[in-house]
Amino acid sequence: MSDAVVQQVGRPKISWWQVLRVVLVLGWVAWAALTWWMAPRESTAAQARADIAAQRLTYYEWGDGWQNDGGLVSPFPAGLEQWGGPGPMLLWHTTDGRRHFTTIDEPTAAATGVVGTLLSGPEATALDQELQAYETRRPADPPTGAVQGGLLIAGSVLFLWALVSAAEPVTGTKWFWFWLVSGVPLGLGLLWWLARERPWSSRAAEREPRLRWWAGIGIGILAGLVVSLAL
Repeated sequence: MSDAVVQQVGRPKISWWQVLRVVLVLGWVAWAALTWWMAPRESTAAQARADIAAQRLTYYEWGDGWQNDGGLVSPFPAGLEQWGGPGPMLLWHTTDGRRHFTTIDEPTAAATGVVGTLLSGPEATALDQELQAYETRRPADPPTGAVQGGLLIAGSVLFLWALVSAAEPVTGTKWFWFWLVSGVPLGLGLLWWLARERPWSSRAAEREPRLRWWAGIGIGILAGLVVSLAL
């Protein structure tokens, strides 16, 4: 008799929502770790040459400034603006999946009389020649970017499926959570949703009136400014 009671009462059923919650948290941790690992870090031309000599350099590009940031999802810079010649900034990847950048030297105005024509600096030109000679020995870029993108897509699909399939939230409307999770950088809005809202939190207190879509957009904008300033 006691064994039957233990079998029925002592083994609580695991909800699929609990499993999905753990999957989303672990996915966010993996994505955040990769995002931090791949964020461009300032380095030196000497380190670029050392990576060439050790055959660690897998990809490079020249530019004159950052093209854009990673948007609301990741506020880290993504690429360089191209200006047609080597320098002044070099961005390169290494075999461990990391990204580095450095400013070599500023381009100088050409003595051709053509307005807006620039010439690369001597150090940038010399390093570009080394990079071109290294091209045939350059190893393949590791798939860290593809893994990061795959985690982002999978997390987005699971989030949308859970938002549509779950019962009505009590803190804010579904549109509120959609805009908040989409707008808060680094996926921090997702963690707030998993911690504060049903069906993830059984202690989520009902709020009247519930927060509307415009509140989610406003919180996302403010959070984006705060995170950008912090970084």
